[in-house]
Amino acid sequence: MSVKPYLASLALASSMLAGPANAAVTMSFNSTGSSPTTGFTVIDTFTTLAGLAITGSVQIKTPPADPSGAPPANSSPSGTSYLSVLAGGAATYTFASPVNGVQFDWGSVDTYNTLTLRGSFGTMTIVPGTTPNPTFPSTNGNQGFTGSGLFTALGNGDTFTSITFGSSSNSFEVDNLAVRSAVPEPASWAMMLAGFGLVGFGLRHRTARVRRLTYA
Repeated sequence: MSVKPYLASLALASSMLAGPANAAVTMSFNSTGSSPTTGFTVIDTFTTLAGLAITGSVQIKTPPADPSGAPPANSSPSGTSYLSVLAGGAATYTFASPVNGVQFDWGSVDTYNTLTLRGSFGTMTIVPGTTPNPTFPSTNGNQGFTGSGLFTALGNGDTFTSITFGSSSNSFEVDNLAVRSAVPEPASWAMMLAGFGLVGFGLRHRTARVRRLTYA
């Protein structure tokens, strides 16, 4: 009696559950958007530094703007607290579980800001004005709407485990950090169900063959 059809079905289902390999992370910057958008849930509004791994100088600030920071002009509601990473500082948020989308309100985007994403794809560092990066506005000190916007990164099959905000000068301003849960897309669910169906078929085929051999 051969179990190869069953094993082949199980291998196919396992590959479907594993998902696509080396999926490319995509990023966007919307100067008129604000976090969260549909499908995202805010996990930190930065009223305290709790939950962040801090190095160097990092502050929780409130409006009005001053030399050490300005609130992201696009964030909603306005007038609330935000995170400001000062010269030489860095703040890392590690997600409780992997997520497949990250977004936040970014204030006065500067070329001395550094954003680091980590996940199943490895480590990706984004510096405005360099590659890789979305189309960022030209700011460096502009504390108005021109230099603020919504940053979004999508895993497209990969997942994110942490995000780090760093800056070599004042400041990297962040508000309303939001994530999208790492649940399978509808197409992935369909593939998974099809895989389980093949496994079930293989098990039934094997059972029927055993019965035939038993009563032969």
